[in-house]
Amino acid sequence: MLGALGRRETIARLLDRAGAVEAILRVRARVRAPVLTVLTYHHIAEPPDDYRFDPDVADATPKQFRGHCQLLADHFTVIDIDHTCDALAGKRSLPPNPALITFDDGYLSCRDVAVPILQDFGFSAVFFIPTRFVEERRLFWWERIAYLVRGSRRAALALAYPRPLTLDLADRRAAAGTLLRIVKDTTGLDIPRFLDELTAAAEVPWTAALERTLTDGLLMTWPDIRTLRDAGMDIQSHSRQHRVLQTLDAAALDDELAGSKADLERALGGARVRTIAYPVGKSIAAAPEVRAAVARAGYDCGFSNANGVNYLLPSYFPSARRIDPLDLHRIAIDRDMSAAMFRSQLAVPAMAYSSSRNSP
Repeated sequence: MLGALGRRETIARLLDRAGAVEAILRVRARVRAPVLTVLTYHHIAEPPDDYRFDPDVADATPKQFRGHCQLLADHFTVIDIDHTCDALAGKRSLPPNPALITFDDGYLSCRDVAVPILQDFGFSAVFFIPTRFVEERRLFWWERIAYLVRGSRRAALALAYPRPLTLDLADRRAAAGTLLRIVKDTTGLDIPRFLDELTAAAEVPWTAALERTLTDGLLMTWPDIRTLRDAGMDIQSHSRQHRVLQTLDAAALDDELAGSKADLERALGGARVRTIAYPVGKSIAAAPEVRAAVARAGYDCGFSNANGVNYLLPSYFPSARRIDPLDLHRIAIDRDMSAAMFRSQLAVPAMAYSSSRNSP
């Protein structure tokens, strides 16, 4: 039997072959439907079989990303972050079928692959940067986990922190998934301690010099990020250390939120940073203390990865759920997503694709 994902793919292909998707997109391109579409990417690449890091972070191949941009050029109006925030504040109107392209984390492929393709179409995009990794040239915690799990010659890993745990490396993908969930879900986790214990258990060589070398091959530098800014791209916050905000106390929240904003504004010569993409993308709808901290830090808009579009219904729909500018939805992209599925979910928001991957 087909699962939910298989059923959606089947329906998407049927709609696409019948021409319904193209017809809907053409209509949406001509009317002011109350919908804001925001796409999430991380890394544009086609990882080889011997890739040392997390291959699942590559959301699209260069060919797929170019195809996505072509669809946006044909049927949408791509807008920037200022237009988005001003429209949500009632200061500007949105064009027909508005779309925002976003990238999380600051991978080097943003500079080398994504931006040249964006420029071919005359598009801008938003790049959300976790500032401490750029500043300190440290590898993202999820990439270090992948590197250690993929590189270990051990049959199993035994950990004591934050709880006793033995991981069978017969299924390395499952083992990495368990480690990622620990980081994402454990309140107050000391991540450096956790990673150091994992490194010792994996018996994989690790030094500060090696980490910097690995980071330099994967992550943009401040000069790279300023080059993106100078090319017309938006640079915004993705916190300082990519901590899941719901796992932090008030002081750590303020450091992650206000601290990253200050880091970016300093690195970008005073340019205003007004938006944040939440690390791991959890909605803050059920976390009032996080929402209060985001507002306190001075952000106008915040983006989760709660999958779906944003319905901007006018006030004469009193029963409609009002959009929260600090909890905007985005559509997650996946390399395994078919072209028909990508087109269908942009045409029909109810088709929103639920990624099977462990997104960082």
